[in-house]
Amino acid sequence: MTTKRIHILTHPLGANYGGIMQAYALQQALRQMDYEPVTLDIPFDRRSRLRRWAEAQVRTVKRISYDQSIRSERVVLQHTSRFVQQHITLSPPLRSDAQLRQHYRKQPAHAYVVGSDQVWRQEFVPMLDDYFLGFIPEADPVRRIAYAASFGVDPIDIAPERTALYSELLSRFVAISVRESSAVPLLAQRFGATAQWVLDPTMLFTKEEYIDQLGLREEPSGEVFAYMLTHTPHKEELARQIAESHHTTYHLFAPWRHWTKRGQELEACILPPVERWLEGILNAQCVVTDSFHGVAFSLIFGKPFVAIVNNHGGCSRFDTLIKLFDLEHHQEGAYELVSSPKCYDVKAIAQTLARHRITSIGFLESALH
Repeated sequence: MTTKRIHILTHPLGANYGGIMQAYALQQALRQMDYEPVTLDIPFDRRSRLRRWAEAQVRTVKRISYDQSIRSERVVLQHTSRFVQQHITLSPPLRSDAQLRQHYRKQPAHAYVVGSDQVWRQEFVPMLDDYFLGFIPEADPVRRIAYAASFGVDPIDIAPERTALYSELLSRFVAISVRESSAVPLLAQRFGATAQWVLDPTMLFTKEEYIDQLGLREEPSGEVFAYMLTHTPHKEELARQIAESHHTTYHLFAPWRHWTKRGQELEACILPPVERWLEGILNAQCVVTDSFHGVAFSLIFGKPFVAIVNNHGGCSRFDTLIKLFDLEHHQEGAYELVSSPKCYDVKAIAQTLARHRITSIGFLESALH
């Protein structure tokens, strides 16, 4: 009997709202095609930012034991973990190469899908060979697919000595798609691989579908929603200026800024529920963000926004979206402050998204067939 199971490799799901939502959306899209998606739970050996925070507490507050730090992490991630448990099908934790290979042997799949998110960024993925599916024997006919995979930075940070190996592994893929358009020529030139640009998985669904699927409350707040992956005084000042120009307040959604707090202030570090993050964007007057997925959901929900981009690295994550929708005026340099975001044609954005949803879903359907 042929299995319809699809195994997905992406980043670990825990503290990153955008990462959680792209994993959710890809599974939803595959379910609608009548497949059985399972995201492989592969904890990275490299300590997460949250783990570093927890271990810092162990060093600086001697009475906090290692077990307490683990419990603290569970407290901090309680809401995001609940969302993952409720909405995303995961494999058992695969904590080593041996466990990953054993899972591969014991759990047959119709296909392996790598993506989305920055799965090919060496800095973030210490076991990068696995994300080119190096653990699958060459003779295995299982379908190998990359969906909206991202290198994250331009130039990419993959070591030159890995080029030959990854070129060989990519040649075994039946279809490759990428999240940044700049990666299409890069894959051809460096790895000899043919790739197609597709939408990030989060953009495969409409505002109305997200409201219906997740029970989101649409109650306009009139606020400026400031979602910061990396909080700085410059970015908060930008949000304050925009709110002031609109005669309103701003809501700073940057719980990570509390991770330097001592153990006795653990409550301040708890990440809010994923649904509250989505509602923050959905109900905002406008959005100020340094996050790719903050921009993506602003577009999905039809919200004016300002994208704060670090021009010293990582711009490629934003460039494709900004250029696709002809929104260059919404992109600001890392420390440039502006008075207000400009509006855009919400209907035109929705029409562009609808066109690209068709081709992106078509890519997946064809690759899996």
